[in-house]
This record gives sequence, structure tokens and C-alpha cells, in this order.
Amino acid sequence: MNYINGTHQENIIFVVDDNPVNLKVLFTLLKESGFKVLVATNGTDALQKLQNVKPHLILLDVSMPNISGFELCKRLKASEKTADIPVVFLTALSDLEHKLEGLSLGAVDFICKPFQKQEVLSRICLHLKLSQLQQALHQQNQKLRNAVVEKESAEAELVKLNNQLEQKVSDRTQELSEAVTQLATQQAQLDYKANHDVLTELPNRAFFMERLQKILKQSDRDWTLLWLDLDNFKKINDSFGHIVGDRLLQRVAQRLQSVLGEEGIIARLGGDEFAILHPHEESNCDFGELAQTLINKLQRPFTLQHYIITVNASIGTIASIANYSDSTELLRDADFALYQAKSLGKGQYAILTPQLKIQSLERIQIETDLSRGMDRNEFCLHYQPIFSLKTKNLVGFEALIRWQHPKKGLLMPNRFIPIAEETGMVEKLDLWTLKTACDRLRLWKQEFGIDDTFSVSVNYSSVTLQSLERLASLDWSEYLQDLAPENLKIEITESGFWEASVAGMDVLKSLVDRRIKLCIDDFGTGFSSLSRLHSFPAQILKIDRSFVKRLDVGMGGLAVVQTITNLAQDLGMDIIAEGIETQEQLTFLENLMCNFGQGYLFSKPLSVTEATHLLSNYFPAEQNLHYA
Repeated sequence: MNYINGTHQENIIFVVDDNPVNLKVLFTLLKESGFKVLVATNGTDALQKLQNVKPHLILLDVSMPNISGFELCKRLKASEKTADIPVVFLTALSDLEHKLEGLSLGAVDFICKPFQKQEVLSRICLHLKLSQLQQALHQQNQKLRNAVVEKESAEAELVKLNNQLEQKVSDRTQELSEAVTQLATQQAQLDYKANHDVLTELPNRAFFMERLQKILKQSDRDWTLLWLDLDNFKKINDSFGHIVGDRLLQRVAQRLQSVLGEEGIIARLGGDEFAILHPHEESNCDFGELAQTLINKLQRPFTLQHYIITVNASIGTIASIANYSDSTELLRDADFALYQAKSLGKGQYAILTPQLKIQSLERIQIETDLSRGMDRNEFCLHYQPIFSLKTKNLVGFEALIRWQHPKKGLLMPNRFIPIAEETGMVEKLDLWTLKTACDRLRLWKQEFGIDDTFSVSVNYSSVTLQSLERLASLDWSEYLQDLAPENLKIEITESGFWEASVAGMDVLKSLVDRRIKLCIDDFGTGFSSLSRLHSFPAQILKIDRSFVKRLDVGMGGLAVVQTITNLAQDLGMDIIAEGIETQEQLTFLENLMCNFGQGYLFSKPLSVTEATHLLSNYFPAEQNLHYA
């Protein structure tokens, strides 16, 4: 690089001075001399610009506000990015002490003010040349160091290769001696994985079934079988995620193992199901003690990833497996007992009895027959009359589903509706009931000329948001053809209103907007709903038969019904009392200004033929000649 006669276009000089006059002088001088010039008026500005550019030399004023030249130089030399840039101080100070301080901070020279053109250019060119020579020397030294390192590395590699050759001979001998051991270990691991659950490390279904079959055939001891299932485990996965769910299963397995100790066999069959075989002693007749101990152990809260989770378990128990020879039959019976335990609520156990087995088999048969029954039109509706307690006139019917089972005869809803709810068929039954009731009401309206005040009430069991949305989106013009919306009442249980989400309530309100009336069924089974009754989009309240029955007992029952009727009347709701069976109950309800009633005092549920005959008594033929 030529530093004489001004060929410096590739060299960048950075001038930092708070005096604009000095800046202008130096900028003009350096620019005319062929340098690229960058300027800054203070230390902060200089540091900011040095983030984006690296000059070949820095001219730095000593006296500046905020960050002095000395302080700025100290910072530059402390940074790896700028430490190697030559710094020349610009100063009016001439004392030796300040110059020594500047040089101690890493500066290479001083230029005194006022500036002498030739001095400035000479010093800059000198230090640029020195910087270039230093860089070249540094590069040469680095090459020498690299050569030495390469030589040492090559020597070390030769030693390493020699050692590797020697080691390979030794390793090969060791490998051959260990091969048999490794193969044996791998086979053991494969056998373990094939027989154990990956997540909990408990025996898996395959191992358990094989061991169970051997016990049934060969063991002289009797055993108790417990079939355990976590209650609502899917909600835990949905709420906390599968990682937490998996960790919970691991902790559950550990707790179960802590209860059993070395006795018995525990296996994870899949999902949240566990099976336990425990030695059975004839002297111990309390077969439920172990089941209850396991339930109590699992009910203690689990702390997982900052969550505190409480679980319950249902357990089906076979007290003795001695009378079984087939594992499939045994597990089927254990599943019967588990189903019974779940029907009792959360955290319960059930021991299989002959009666329970009969009930479970019957339930399975009903579940199988349900779908077939729908396809074969085995269902029918009975109609229980609803009367005005003031006029004693017939004002409507409640449509009640029945199943004309080909083998079991006429089945009441309590025999099949709970099973339909579990299997997801209940919504299909609900919609069939709604369609059939509307069709029947249309025929009665054509035959008897009944007006819009006469209605048929239909129970709707499905109260999930999805089922309610499907209900609201029905083609109501088809269902209500030739009917007024007021002719139809839809009954939803009190608990159904409680379980409906905010979105579900909005769907129910959309039905009310269609002028379809909603009725709260079985009201009174819990006082917790009284405070929220005003928020339910319903116009009719039906008092549960259990409270109507208490009217015969005394003033206690009367006080409850009176509270309910007063609240409903204040909210402008009609009231229907169900289950009226005595004249005394009727009198109480009339005195409480209850609007409507139904029950065996008036009539049992009627077949279509019987209900049609009853209608003919209240709507004589001569009133309906114009419908002929």
C-alpha cells in the first residue's frame, strides 16, 4: 500500500471530536489526501457506528462530554472487535502525565492542536504502515504456529494409529468372548419387552393371560381376581395432556404395587385398565377389603408437573377363580363386576354374584338388541294425560317411549334408556320419539280439531352441545307440519339444564324463539337449582313425583312444594305436578294454585288407541264434523 502522494482510498479514518471546527478541518484534510473519512461528535455516537464498520485508524479527541476520549479508548481496547485498531489522541494538552495515561490505555500516538497538516498526515501514514506490518507479522507467526500444531498433530496421529492397531487386536479378542453374553442379554431384553408394558413396566396383557391360563390349569391355590379401571381418565388426558396422563399411569402402577408388595400379580392390560391376581385364603371372607384398600390408596392426590390430580378407580372382583377353567370366561365375568361397580358411582367396587351375572348378561343382550329394535320398529309411545287442575279438562299428553321386545315383552324406559345413553343411541331414540309424537298429534288435530293450547310433551335425554345443536337445526317445518309450535313441549331434566354449557343454553333459547316450549322435568330433586332457575330458558316447571308423594306425609312436604310453586309463579312459569296418586295430594296442589297435573289419580299412560278414545270424550264428534 502506498502511503506517499495520497493513494489511500481503501483506508478508513474514523475522527471522533465534539468540536465541529476540528471535525471540518480534519475531514477536509483527510478527504483531500484520499482517505475515506467517518466522523462522530461524541463517544456514544462513535460506539454505535463502530457496530457496523471497522476503520483502519481512529483519531480520538481527549476532552469530550459524557464519555471522555480516555474512557472511550479504554472501552475500544477492551472489545475484541476493536482492540487492534490504532488509536491516536487529539489533544491540546501537552503535559507528560496525560500523554502517559493515554499511552497506557493503548493509544499509539498523540497529535497536538492546532493541527499541522504535514504532521497529521505523516503520523497517520506512519501508524497505518506500522499496523500493516504488525498484521503481516501476526499472520506469519500464526502460520508458524499452525505448522507446529500440524506437525505435533501428525505425530500424535501416528501414535494414535499405532495404539489403535494394538487395541483392535485386544478388542477383537474381547468382542468374541462377549458375543455369547450379549446375545443372551438381548434375548432376555426382547423377552422382557414382549411380556411387559413399556410405560409402567408392569406385566402386559399377553403375559397376564398366559400366566392366568397356567394358574387355572395347574395351581393348587385359589386366587382372587380384581379388574381395575380409572374413572374418567379420558378427561385427565383432555385437560392436562397425554404426557401428564402417562406419568399418572406410571404413578398409579407404583401405588398399586406398593399395596400388593411381593404377593400376587399385577398387569396393565391397556389404557387405564389393570388386572390383579391375589392369593385367596378361605379363612378370609372379606373379599372387598383389598379392593377398598386399593381404591383408598389411589384417592390420595398425585402431584405431577405442578398439577394436583385426584383420581378414583372402579374395581370388579371375582372372589374365587377356582370354578373357572377358561380365562376368557373369567375376564368376561370380571368385566360384568366392573360394570356394576361403575354403575354405583365413582370409587366403588363390586363382587360378582350369580344375580349380578344374570343382570350383566341381560344388559349385554339389551345393548345388542337396541339397534336391531330400532331397525325393526319395535318401539312405541304411550301417552299419559295432563289435566288442568282448575277446569279438570284434558290439556295434553306426555309421550313416553316403550320397547315392545320380541322376547321380553313391553320394557319400560328404565330398562333400556341408561344403556342407550352409554352406547350413544339415546339421541336417535329421542329424535324418533319427537317425530312420532308430532305425527300422532297431527292426526289427532285433524280428527278432533284440537286447538293450539293442546300439547304433547316429549322427553329429550341428550343434552350435550352437539345433540342440542342438531335438535335446533332440525327441519321443523317437517316436524311441525299443520301444527303450531305451541303444540309441542320439550322436557329436559333439571340436571340436564345444569349440565348444558353456555353455548347449549343459547341453543335452547333458539328453540324458545321458535315458540317451542321448554319444560324442566323432575324439578325439586336438588335445591341448588333454585338460585339459577331464572336463568333457564324454560316456561314450564314440572315438580318431581318424589315431592308430590310427600304431600301425604305432612307439612314438611307441603313446605317444599309451596316454595317451588311460589318461585315458579314469581317467574311467570306454568307448573305441572307429576305422580299425583291421591285426592289429598290433588287438594294440596289445587290450594297452591298449581296449573296442571298428571298421575295415576287421573290416568295411567295410555296406548295410542286408548289415548284416542280419551280424546273423543273431550272433543265429541259433533264438534268436528267440519273435519270430515
